[in-house]
Amino acid sequence: MEAQYAEAKEELLLESKAKNTTRTIKDFSPTGIRLEDNFEGESKGVYNATLYGTINALVKPDGTNEYEVRQIDTTSDGDTILLYFKGKSIRESPTHNKFVGENTFQTSSKKLAWLNGIKGRHEGEYNPLTGEQTLRAYGKR
Repeated sequence: MEAQYAEAKEELLLESKAKNTTRTIKDFSPTGIRLEDNFEGESKGVYNATLYGTINALVKPDGTNEYEVRQIDTTSDGDTILLYFKGKSIRESPTHNKFVGENTFQTSSKKLAWLNGIKGRHEGEYNPLTGEQTLRAYGKR
């Protein structure tokens, strides 16, 4: 996965900072705990926006997580950008997770239409105790 991105000239498109607002335990089994977290925050980069979203995660007994995120960013101009993230996370300590994965953008905004179809990558950190996360999304225009 990393090699394909190394060849492309990618740029940092967004940096988002968010905090969980709610957490729901969906299920637990020998494969892990299924959680749903809702969060709110801000995105800054090729556009600036407020954001909210939902994380669906499988927290495995070995300390790894698999997740999908659906996020809605809204700019002060009223433009809406839909983001989808999918990836994996590893618990490095009780207060620090690192995560990486792929992402896409979707918008009906004419000025941000160039985001449509971009398949990028993301990385970030998450604190399970405070519910705070920082995410950086990269892509190629």
